[in-house]
Amino acid sequence: MTRLILRSIAIAIAVIALVDPAISLSGSTRARLAVVELDPAGPIGPALHVVRDRLVRDLGSSFEIVPQITSDAAAAIVIGDRYPPESIPDAIRVSTVTVAPAATGMRIVRIDAPAEVPPGTAIHLDVGVEGTGMAGQSSDVRVSIAGIEMGRASHAWTSARERWRAAFDAVPVGDPPYIVRVADRAIVVGARRRPLRVEIYEPRPSWASTFVRRALETDPRFQVASVSMTSRGIASRAGEAVPLIDANLDRFDVVAIGGLDRLTAADVRAVDRFMRERGGAVFLLPDARLEAGPARDLIPVELKERLLERPTKLATQAPSPAFEASELLVATDRSPERLALHVIASTTGGDAAPVVVSAPRGAGRLVWSGAMDAWRFRANDDGAFDRFWQSTIAGLALAVPPPVDVRIEPPLLAPHETGDVIVRVRSRPLNDAAPASATIDGTPIRLRPDPEAGVYRGTFVARDTPGRSRVDVRVDGTRAQSASATIVVDQDAHRVDPESPAPLSMLATSHGGVDATPDRLDTIEQWARGAVSTPATREARHPMRSAWWMIPFTACLAGEWWLRRRAGQR
Repeated sequence: MTRLILRSIAIAIAVIALVDPAISLSGSTRARLAVVELDPAGPIGPALHVVRDRLVRDLGSSFEIVPQITSDAAAAIVIGDRYPPESIPDAIRVSTVTVAPAATGMRIVRIDAPAEVPPGTAIHLDVGVEGTGMAGQSSDVRVSIAGIEMGRASHAWTSARERWRAAFDAVPVGDPPYIVRVADRAIVVGARRRPLRVEIYEPRPSWASTFVRRALETDPRFQVASVSMTSRGIASRAGEAVPLIDANLDRFDVVAIGGLDRLTAADVRAVDRFMRERGGAVFLLPDARLEAGPARDLIPVELKERLLERPTKLATQAPSPAFEASELLVATDRSPERLALHVIASTTGGDAAPVVVSAPRGAGRLVWSGAMDAWRFRANDDGAFDRFWQSTIAGLALAVPPPVDVRIEPPLLAPHETGDVIVRVRSRPLNDAAPASATIDGTPIRLRPDPEAGVYRGTFVARDTPGRSRVDVRVDGTRAQSASATIVVDQDAHRVDPESPAPLSMLATSHGGVDATPDRLDTIEQWARGAVSTPATREARHPMRSAWWMIPFTACLAGEWWLRRRAGQR
């Protein structure tokens, strides 16, 4: 009986091995996670190693860790102190660990200021300041023009790494262009000779846009043109106003639109192009609740009508004055931070909500006002309504680049220093393929077309003595246009710090990740485990191909042979 069992087992092993059956197994593999150090040989290299070692130790059991970003990586964690020079594919999700340099102190990371200001207009500056290792200390930021202090702001630091924003209004002194010094940084602001060009467009007459137009017409800084459709096929025009679909709309800096319910889909496409390509600013001035329609599609938030028994004073940011309104359209569904919106005016109290809001749209900006009946109270507070719109529209118009934009980099040069001139053609009536020419003090500059359409670049050498030089640019197209820029040559230009590098956190923001400091690595680890899914796999196995089956097969045959020999059988 035993011999029969052993023989049967051996035969069964041989038959199954001959058939070679396959078994499918389901399971999961570890996702590949790239943990990358930026500049590991640099001054903060040891700190980068410490962070990477901890991430590898904590995440190594859940992921396959690789030291660089590969095409099959599910996600990446980048460790460093600034935005990387190499490009990273948009499809990959990236989180960042920002390691602050060992040095401590305060530095200017951003200065936002207009390129030009009209005569008699203060220069508004928004200054971003970063402090490292300054907890418990205080710092001053000083703004000066021509050696005269125009403003000073103080801040008390409360954490090891902190950012602070300061606003200044500096009065231009001396001859333009003005050299504005902010702490150890300097910028150049030119004088704007051309007026702020605004078109008021009304598909139907509207009180909201009418009184905004009247407010601008009383301000000599503006050149106002208007078109109002008073009846079907009949329109009243003032100045050089054109329909929204006309390419000559690019001559204006700002377009303010009332009577939004009559706005057509073609008009909406035209103003969207005006913002995205031209870089212009568009103001929407509704005078009634906005329902579905072409104009409503421009506004990226939900609007709720709020009617008040008495007018309320809206809170604004300096230098814009507060004004009153009682019929409001407020943004309700999403936070301004989430949508990168800038709130210009809002209600006050516990139910505060944005009313006048600005949003980026391509190279330009879109502004909508929910203060539908503010014009009724235009005489209150010494004409606060007029002053608000004059200030707000002037600020946006000054940020709009001209149709032919000429930039000098760096804006402040030392004698014999090499600079770059960048010409950007933003106007649609100008042919982007048309030739552009430039001269500096009458000497030609060779301009080379940039890969970006409508952009030209050239280099020049600054004069050998301090002073001013002039760059003149001409673009020959359907409508030839010219522009110019003034170069400032200063003996002290070498003391101005270069532009601060972009923060590493921008990489996480643009790639769907989070940014953390080395003391908050638990945030990064939590993101990795939640954002990166473990890929499921299905694999076919052939168990009979294992050489280990030879052991039971041989043992069964040898045992059966030994039993037969013991019984005297062959």
